[in-house]
Amino acid sequence: MKDKQAKRKPGRPSEKQAVNTDNILRLALKAFAREGYGGVSLNSLAKEVGVADSNLHYHFGSKEEMWKSALNLVGGEIVKELENLSRLIKDLDGIQQMKLFNKQLVYVSARYPEFQQIVVQEVFSKSDRSEWLVKHLLGNIYQYVDSIRKEEQKKGRIKKVPNANMTSFVIGSITTLFSRSYQMQTLYGLDPFDDEEVERHAEIMNDLLFNGMLIKKE
Repeated sequence: MKDKQAKRKPGRPSEKQAVNTDNILRLALKAFAREGYGGVSLNSLAKEVGVADSNLHYHFGSKEEMWKSALNLVGGEIVKELENLSRLIKDLDGIQQMKLFNKQLVYVSARYPEFQQIVVQEVFSKSDRSEWLVKHLLGNIYQYVDSIRKEEQKKGRIKKVPNANMTSFVIGSITTLFSRSYQMQTLYGLDPFDDEEVERHAEIMNDLLFNGMLIKKE
């Protein structure tokens, strides 16, 4: 008697095995942020998200491709938010535009702390991953405020601080509260992700940054 159940051909997982790749990538991002790239394997990720590791191999191919896909997903959402903001504020004064971009960077840093944690882990030194991260995501995220800052420097409205120093100062000031959330909670007894704390951080950062950046007229 022939087996009535035909064997499934290798390749695409059956419908029963279908996975929500966006959800998996968000969980993967948390794992990479928590454990570091070297501390994560497709097998450990499969156990964490509750799917067969063959599913992860099928959808993402390798750990590195899954890492890139997770960062692309969240990084793409951040870039989209900044693109939308850019369209909304294009008619405003340049200083006001910079302040709003800074506030938006505070908001996305609070919403996606794992993204910032991975950036800190990876861009300390050169590697294939850090090179990919800088070229494919970070340049797109920071291009908006960088271009406005250059224009305001040409106009003589803000100090001509070298780009590397300004970027490290601004980004470090904005993101550290969230990328070091445990430190802040332990030392100062606050929840960095509380809505009021996020808004307070955005206001304080703009106040401190622009008091030091603006050229004051005598």
